[in-house]
Amino acid sequence: MYQALYRKYRPKTLDDVCGQDIIVKIIKNSIINGQINHAYLFAGPRGTGKTSVAKIFAKIINCENPKDCQPCGKCISCTQENNSDIIEIDAASNNGVDEIRELKNKVNLLPAYGKYKVYIIDEVHMLTQGAFNALLKTLEEPPEHVIFILATTDPHKVIETILSRCQRLDFKKISINDIVKNLTKIAKKEKIDINQDAIIEIAKQSDGGMRDSVGLLDQARAYTESKITIKDIHDITGTLTEEDLVDILESIIDEKLDIILEKIDKFNDQGKNFIKLIEEMINFSRNIILFKEAPNYFKEKNENIEIYEQLSKKITISKLFNIIEILNKYSFEMKNTSNSKLLFELAFIKIISEKSNQNVEKLAENPQKNNGKEKQIISLSKESEKNEKIQPKSEQKPNKNQESTPKNHIKNIKENEKIKELKKIRIDNTLAYFNKQEMRSIIQKLEKLNDLLLNPDYSHAASILLDGTLKAASDKYLIFIYKTDRLSNLFNENLLVLEETIAKILNKKYNLIATDINEWETIKNEFNKKLRSFVYKEEPYKLEDIFKNDENTDNIQSMFEDIIEYN
Repeated sequence: MYQALYRKYRPKTLDDVCGQDIIVKIIKNSIINGQINHAYLFAGPRGTGKTSVAKIFAKIINCENPKDCQPCGKCISCTQENNSDIIEIDAASNNGVDEIRELKNKVNLLPAYGKYKVYIIDEVHMLTQGAFNALLKTLEEPPEHVIFILATTDPHKVIETILSRCQRLDFKKISINDIVKNLTKIAKKEKIDINQDAIIEIAKQSDGGMRDSVGLLDQARAYTESKITIKDIHDITGTLTEEDLVDILESIIDEKLDIILEKIDKFNDQGKNFIKLIEEMINFSRNIILFKEAPNYFKEKNENIEIYEQLSKKITISKLFNIIEILNKYSFEMKNTSNSKLLFELAFIKIISEKSNQNVEKLAENPQKNNGKEKQIISLSKESEKNEKIQPKSEQKPNKNQESTPKNHIKNIKENEKIKELKKIRIDNTLAYFNKQEMRSIIQKLEKLNDLLLNPDYSHAASILLDGTLKAASDKYLIFIYKTDRLSNLFNENLLVLEETIAKILNKKYNLIATDINEWETIKNEFNKKLRSFVYKEEPYKLEDIFKNDENTDNIQSMFEDIIEYN
């Protein structure tokens, strides 16, 4: 049976461990000095060697004749394929109190072959609160023959009382150079014909994970019978070639939106991952900024600089920053929607449209340089402004008897005390009857908001709702979370409009409220750890009463205008 390369070339000694020199040195010194701890926490990204190092460590301390901190490979502890003294537990599937109690009952059993019984608990952050509590005492004072090694990719999810009982070793992402060296060695041993630039691309795509890189090399070998090229790697990973990235950026510079949209359709037909594509475009723009601002640093890190040199002459740093800002915003939104292609298109439409607006402003500042067509554009623009200024106020304000739309009613008012009080009540009411199933159902339905982005009556409200993240729901209430308090306040100042938009999407009336991410972390902590009770309370105000004094104000701005002003 064929053995996957990542299993075949898994480290068997500490000297084989790649890119974790500090961890290896600490473990070696602990063994040499006889300072072996009773509990360790191995934390770090996936594929960086946590479980492999744990197994090697367990084998060395149980070896009868270790030499230079390496297992001898001949004693009974080293030669046993399924060594009963080394117990691996997957916390993802054995995360309950009963499993931990069973473990506690077995720790008193003496080792069968070696000196220690080593318990390796993988993905320990998946344990439940009850399981963590059941493990506490045993972890703090285990029998002398027992050593615990806890491994996790999310150490922040491990409770503090567990962390304080372990010696923590943080595994870092493996550098591209180290990955390239290891892949080159494996390719040579396996007689895999591959270009060096393809190996470098694999190393970049693996994001610091050795297991991912070796797995991708294995996949590339199966993909082509001839020599593996960088194009093959791009085809497998669904990423863009440097040529594609250059074409897109040049199309932005030349404002050729039609070419970009055609490319997006082509990428969609090829099944490419648009989230990956937008991240590549951000990184490519960042590289051009580095080339312009820190050329010496950039040249040390990159071999092919001719492309960056050419593009850097065609585009300014401010435009590159604007591209990165817009793409980063849409990248965040794309991770929370199923229609990533639409948002990918909207990102480039916004980039091109903002660039066009900037050009119009420049033409207005330098009318002597304009041709006849450009003068006509400016003239029409000024005429439009003039018409708006002379328009009677009675025509500017919406008629109260007409059917209202979100576009006409979105306001920007200062948050008052009533909104603050309502915010606390609505958060408490949501969490008092928190319904996870309801929330999951609503999150799927909220994808319909993308359809309203092209509707002028609802686009502004849909945009602000898509900027947030639904974090809690009950049968009557929804809580949205935003990165800043300004955005969450903007949400709460326009509850009437947003509730109307949500009702249109969900066909049900919900009471909405928003808060920022920092405040939400505090609330979530109180809720999860039951630090305070969340009790349902009737709302003392009607939204219409809170906002009615502002309906006739002349200084009404749309939500969209407010965002432009702050940017």
